Amino acid sequence: MPSKMMTILDKIGLGQMSRGEYQANLAGMNTFFGAVLGFVLTGTENIENWKFGIVLGMLAAIVISILFISSSRRRIFYSVYALVLAATFPELVDLVFDGHILVPDKVRPTLLTWTLMTILVEFWGREKPERPQA
Repeated sequence: MPSKMMTILDKIGLGQMSRGEYQANLAGMNTFFGAVLGFVLTGTENIENWKFGIVLGMLAAIVISILFISSSRRRIFYSVYALVLAATFPELVDLVFDGHILVPDKVRPTLLTWTLMTILVEFWGREKPERPQA
């Protein structure tokens, strides 16, 4: 059954990704979601500078964890870790600031979607590189 499914996926263009397709997926997602995250943070510019810096640092840690999914040998660990951080980010900010800073509602779905899309691309089948002929 798996080979039939792969044959069908290959025929409709959803089979194994080439290295170029993989790199394009990651670059496109990271550019897109980076821009969306900036847009979603509208309204946080009213937070005091030092508090805003802490929120940015926390967000940067999550983004780095998302990027590690495709850059680390520990991709399963980073997949779970990034999902947990993305799912709990608003609560983490509440915890750090005793509920005095609310992050915009759209931050959580943005981070979760970015993480899930990265996991999908990372674990999708990829073509094996061709060995040079001797």
